[in-house]
Amino acid sequence: MNGPLRIIFSLTLLLMWGIFGLSLANGSWTMTNWLMLGLAHLGCAVVFINFAYLFSYGYAISMLIIHLAILALKPSLAAALIAGLAAAYGARLWRFVHVRYRGTSYGRIRVRGDQADTTLPLPLRLYLWVAVSWLMTFTAMTAWRVSESGVLTPWIVAGALIMVAGLLLETVADQQKQTGKARNSDSFVSDGLYRRIRHPNYVGEMVFQAGLMLACIGTARTWLEYAACLIGPLYIVILMYYAGLGADEQQQKRYGADPAYGQYRQRSGAFLPGKG
Repeated sequence: MNGPLRIIFSLTLLLMWGIFGLSLANGSWTMTNWLMLGLAHLGCAVVFINFAYLFSYGYAISMLIIHLAILALKPSLAAALIAGLAAAYGARLWRFVHVRYRGTSYGRIRVRGDQADTTLPLPLRLYLWVAVSWLMTFTAMTAWRVSESGVLTPWIVAGALIMVAGLLLETVADQQKQTGKARNSDSFVSDGLYRRIRHPNYVGEMVFQAGLMLACIGTARTWLEYAACLIGPLYIVILMYYAGLGADEQQQKRYGADPAYGQYRQRSGAFLPGKG
């Protein structure tokens, strides 16, 4: 987490704590919210195994257990759509991460992560545990609000449909990338969804989070609820944007001398079909 993203994350964390403080003061922070926060800390505790697992296994486990808890506490059709899809997203991500970590093409990144983990100071590890746990909690706020209201609105249906589209896009993109890397771990992937878009996996994540934000419109009632529901998904969209830019830089360093990669960059876009 470098450059602008570090500043954005710090500001996001402060805003989340501010929303928490105001919600606590006006009595709108519930026992369910405390449970969500506790489950997020449980899921993100993988940081004490390896900090590189935090935004992979930690994200997946947190999404799964928090949203299953929300659905179990106040089941409804509306909650099944939003919390159910978010839980499915967590389960899918866990499987993808598990397969990726076992793949030979991920070996270099895994070794770098293991090396960095041995030098990470305990205070920084604790900070990451707490900070990302709050982010996971606020990412689940839309599902919580939907379960609390139990009312199925057109906004929630539209948000769920967009979440499905994002989930399918990311699932297919991840599968195509894993297949391509298994075929040739030293080459870039440029077929399937990657033919015209260099990072469709990140686009899928952005679309999924956009669906959560859209569902928020159909359930939030006050400006504080809007802020609570929007801040987590919005940060993840920003995170995916910077992750895509970083992946672009890494690909340029690794494959920049390959004329085939130069031609691929000419005909593809980072996040949308086209050039650039």
